[in-house]
Amino acid sequence: MTSGLRVMIDGQIVGRLWLDAKKHFCFQYDKGWLQQSMIPLSLSLPLRTAPYLDDESHPFFANLLPEEKVRAVITRNLGLSLHNDYGLLEQIGGDCAGAVSVQIENDEPKRETGTYRQLSLNELNRLLGDLPGRPLLAGEDGIRLSLAGAQKKLPIYYDGEHYSLGYGDAPSSHIIKPAIENLDGTVENEAFCMALAQAVGLEVPRTFIHQHEDTRVFIVKRYDRAMTTSGIKRLHQEDFCQALHIPPEYKYEAEGGPSLAACFNLVRNVSSRAGRDVLSLLNWVIFNVLIGNSDAHGKNISLLLLPSGPLLAPFYDLLSTRIYSHYGLTENLAMKIGGESAPGALRKEHWEKFAADVGIKPRLVLTRVVDLAQKIQVARLQLFQGALASYKCDALYRLMELIGEQEQKAIRRLR
Repeated sequence: MTSGLRVMIDGQIVGRLWLDAKKHFCFQYDKGWLQQSMIPLSLSLPLRTAPYLDDESHPFFANLLPEEKVRAVITRNLGLSLHNDYGLLEQIGGDCAGAVSVQIENDEPKRETGTYRQLSLNELNRLLGDLPGRPLLAGEDGIRLSLAGAQKKLPIYYDGEHYSLGYGDAPSSHIIKPAIENLDGTVENEAFCMALAQAVGLEVPRTFIHQHEDTRVFIVKRYDRAMTTSGIKRLHQEDFCQALHIPPEYKYEAEGGPSLAACFNLVRNVSSRAGRDVLSLLNWVIFNVLIGNSDAHGKNISLLLLPSGPLLAPFYDLLSTRIYSHYGLTENLAMKIGGESAPGALRKEHWEKFAADVGIKPRLVLTRVVDLAQKIQVARLQLFQGALASYKCDALYRLMELIGEQEQKAIRRLR
């Protein structure tokens, strides 16, 4: 193991990460970064000259890493222990979410030369088929990719025609998400929910379904990347668990993770466009209830940390989980609404209590629930009969039925 790791944002040195004698995470900002930048690595790690010791910085870095089965396979393949966050950062921290990258410390800062290798569609299918045994292609020479979460994913560069694999510090532009094992129709489910979100006014990245032979995958354009005249620029971002100093294993409210009140307070206190972002977050909460997404936790919302100030990032990971309740997935909400976690039990009084908890007028919340339900009622039928018609599957029929039920309940109970 190295003596230290260099932490960078879009190629610039932010600071140094190391382990103390007790194997605690320690992080200190670089003097040059403190002099030239107003952007912190995390809102939970404000700019300061003194180091963050005794694992103060650990939650931020742990939230950059894969979770659950994906993590177990990667650590096994790399010969690391399951809970060795530092070792994982060494091995796969070259291209993380946002603009963060972690490099092994050398005498002189080194920016690796980034290159791309164009893939044929057959090669892409082979790589996607390898993901269960080699998540994020961890261990392949020249590839150091890390994405948080429990689902298998592959960061890729897509120019609108060809798919390419990035080596060194070459940034990806899109994320490929294959179907989730043992759950039917997750690709179509997420594509439909993201398109529906866009249709009713939520800000989401561009997405599409790619199919070659029998392989069908969901592809999302990265909102933490921007095209410039000199190429792709990484944009710094962090999820709400990182911003609120919460480790990824506690991302659910029931385990000590963020509550909706904490999330709204964060946006209200830090966003450079707080009024707009509070309303956007309200739409996100309501939309997730109406589509049956019970997995809307603190790692599924993020902030972009830009020179102009933090702002709420476009929404992602929108899919209905409750259509899989027959597989044993919980229906309980990841974050309670007005103290209630059972979506079927939500009534007017819960939405009113939620409004008080998050500091929004109850009338506005109730009106927004009904308005969004009515918009979804129209948009879902248009989508189902339109662009996604060729991808219809049993999961989409179940989704249409569930959303229809949620719409009617919302309108009937709140009017």
